[in-house]
Amino acid sequence: MKSIKMKLIVSILTCSLLTAVLIGVLAISNSMKTAGNDAVAKMQLTGMKKAGEINSVIQKIEQSVDTMSEVAMSGFDYEKFVKSKEYADSYTDKVEKTVLNFANHTNGAVTVYLRYNPKYSNPTSGIFAQRPSLDSDLESLTPTDFSMYEEGDMEHVGWYYLPVQAGKAIWMSPYMNENVNIYMISYVVPLFAEDGTSIGVIGMDIDFSQITDLVDETKIYQSGYAFLMDADGAITYHKQADNGTMITDMDPSLAKATEIITDDDKQGIAMQYSYQGTKKQLLYNNLDNGMKFVLTAPEDEIYGEAYSLVRMILAAMLIAVVIAAVIGTVIGTRMANPIRQLTAIIDQTAQLDFSPTENGGKLRRQKDEIGVMAKQIHKMRKTLCGLMEDLQQTQQILEENTEDLNQLMKQNSDFAEDNSAVTQELAAGMQETSSNTERIVENVEIMKQSSDSIHQLAVDGENNSGQIQARAEEMERISMESRNKTDQMYAVMKEKSEEAMEQSKAVQKINVLTDNIKDISSQTNLLALNANIEAARAGEAGRGFAVVASEIGTLASQTLDTVSTIDSIVYEVNGAVTNMTECLTTIMEFLGNTVLEDYNNFAKMGEQYRMDADAFQHVMQETGTAVVDLQQHIDQISNTVADINYMVEQSTNGISGIAEKSGNTQSLVMDGYDKLQECNKSVNVIKDFVAQFNLNR
Repeated sequence: MKSIKMKLIVSILTCSLLTAVLIGVLAISNSMKTAGNDAVAKMQLTGMKKAGEINSVIQKIEQSVDTMSEVAMSGFDYEKFVKSKEYADSYTDKVEKTVLNFANHTNGAVTVYLRYNPKYSNPTSGIFAQRPSLDSDLESLTPTDFSMYEEGDMEHVGWYYLPVQAGKAIWMSPYMNENVNIYMISYVVPLFAEDGTSIGVIGMDIDFSQITDLVDETKIYQSGYAFLMDADGAITYHKQADNGTMITDMDPSLAKATEIITDDDKQGIAMQYSYQGTKKQLLYNNLDNGMKFVLTAPEDEIYGEAYSLVRMILAAMLIAVVIAAVIGTVIGTRMANPIRQLTAIIDQTAQLDFSPTENGGKLRRQKDEIGVMAKQIHKMRKTLCGLMEDLQQTQQILEENTEDLNQLMKQNSDFAEDNSAVTQELAAGMQETSSNTERIVENVEIMKQSSDSIHQLAVDGENNSGQIQARAEEMERISMESRNKTDQMYAVMKEKSEEAMEQSKAVQKINVLTDNIKDISSQTNLLALNANIEAARAGEAGRGFAVVASEIGTLASQTLDTVSTIDSIVYEVNGAVTNMTECLTTIMEFLGNTVLEDYNNFAKMGEQYRMDADAFQHVMQETGTAVVDLQQHIDQISNTVADINYMVEQSTNGISGIAEKSGNTQSLVMDGYDKLQECNKSVNVIKDFVAQFNLNR
């Protein structure tokens, strides 16, 4: 899964890239459109300007020829012209000087001519003057002899018949004048009488360079140039093609360009075409002489400024994306670092480590949702730490109490073992006494026979009764001391057990804490859900915030998992505390109901045994003092011995019962010791649980 930092950076880069691309596309589109419009406008202005300059030259020539025709024909007599062929020659002599004067003052005029209708004049009538060179004046030459050519011979006399047939002044196609080696273009004005009869023509041949120089100096962009074409698509001037060449003969792909140029409706409109694999654009302007002034340039030059601007825009877009990447990295780092630090704190808490964190204080000082989360996590850690300290104190107290119980149980076991040994000794003594009594019964007859032996036996009985009394008193004393010690131990165990059970209730506080943590987790999940809803409403701009909200929801889920782990541990602790409480309760019930009751019985039996011993001693004393009356009281002694035998048997049985109960007491004490060991195990469980927490603060 990608990190939040990477997601933020990708989101910012995506938004920046989309914005840059959108702005760039719009800028490039507008730039190309503007540059295209500017290029077209520039070409249109250049074409119009140059076409205007060429038309100015053409208009001056036309004006010169038109004026010359008017002046030359101002005195012409049509009636005489049609009546006599000699009139044309005589009239020529009158106007020749005027015609030559006009021609000499017309820029670029190479030849000038005035020719008459051969039907009403001689074949060579008229004026024909030509410059030997561009630096010399016009010199009159013999005109072309019409009689040498047919009327339909346009190659040789078309300059005359074409204008006459057209009925208006026309510009002839350029041609090479072999005499002076100059390309020339002719402007011819037909002359008509009032009734429409053709009189002839007057015109000038102009050096074509008057126009082509303006074409050659027309430059646009780096390699853009101009050329001239006629209305039929034939080249009249091109620096890379011969005059008269059809444009389609240069490259068949120029057919589209031909269609554009020959369509008068597309004058001044830039059109695209291809020439030798290069995309170009052209536009044309019609000239007054019927030609078309064509301006062409490669598209990469036309849009050079636009392409440069596009490169600048692309560079700006790249710089913007780089800046956005830097900003996205900075913002992503600044936003992801606190979340990563919070995650580290939560992970540390999940590992039960509550030692101070390096960035906790800084995160809590933030004035945003991160700060709120950091404060809540700090509050949770502080509460958990407090509870663990309470649990640690409880564990220490349980350890101390268990240790005290352990010592007391050891002492009680020792005392029970001692009591058992003493009781066994008493039982053995009572058995011996019973045996002696039996022997006394058996020897009653002997006692009757020997008073001395009876007296000695009485003395021995008195001595034995003293020992029995001493033993009874010792047993009573030991039983009382054991009871007192047991009472003290019972009181201490009862007090400490009640205190331990009361303190164990502190574990229940953890359940309250986990419930609070679950509430916080639920609120965090609700906050993340609300953040996702708001991010969805914000659309694209809220996508980064939606990612942050999803990560907050994930943190809340991790917190809930941590709480579940704590609940499981607390459940184990509660089980251990419950077992310990049951152990303590069992021990207290055993001490209160069994051990103390047994010691009461020990005391009563010891007191009874002491009383019996006192009575036995009294009897022995009476026996000793009544030895002289032994014979008299032999039956009484026999009965008394029988009673003593019965009492000894009863005492023996009672002491055996005491010994048995002492053994049972020791067994119960061992059971209590086993329960105490289970309590120790529970304390160790609590100790191990507390040891998992690092509470260094």
